[in-house]
Amino acid sequence: MNLYMDRKRDKRARIIREIVNYAIIIILALALAFCFVYFLFQATTVVGDSMSPTLTDNDKVVIMRSAYIFSKPKRYDVIKFKIKKTENEHEYVKRVVGLPKEKLQIRDGSIYIDGKKLTDVPFDDLIVSAGIADEEIELGEDEYFVIGDNCNNSEDSRFTNVGTVTSEEIEGKIIFKLNGFKIVRIE
Repeated sequence: MNLYMDRKRDKRARIIREIVNYAIIIILALALAFCFVYFLFQATTVVGDSMSPTLTDNDKVVIMRSAYIFSKPKRYDVIKFKIKKTENEHEYVKRVVGLPKEKLQIRDGSIYIDGKKLTDVPFDDLIVSAGIADEEIELGEDEYFVIGDNCNNSEDSRFTNVGTVTSEEIEGKIIFKLNGFKIVRIE
């Protein structure tokens, strides 16, 4: 009888250990998934057509939140940011054209960096409204000038309600557009 009780107790202890082991694995997997989604990647929906034709209203995109932990935004990166200097809670998706410490001006429909015309911009339209970039702007140590690919229908750094963007305001780099079952890399 005692041997029977010992075996039953051992079996119960093994089952409890297995349940605890599975529970630990599930908790670790959930924690890892949370960290992966929260700190590395995020999916969001684009609002508006200011980045058309690259991104259009209601496009689903994937943001790499960790893109700028060890590096800085590069010219022509498409970023998501939220302006912290205003009460505006609106999130923006725009393209970086001006980098820290550069002098930027928009004249004759084109963007000039340090007096040289950018010839490889990813959009073809001439810029009708230079906004505050009508006069040369000198970007600070941590300031970026952003503009929408649909430059004549975009609320961006040319306008005082958006202005320049700091790295603290940048939430991540747009890396993919989800187009149905197709994934399109954003360049």
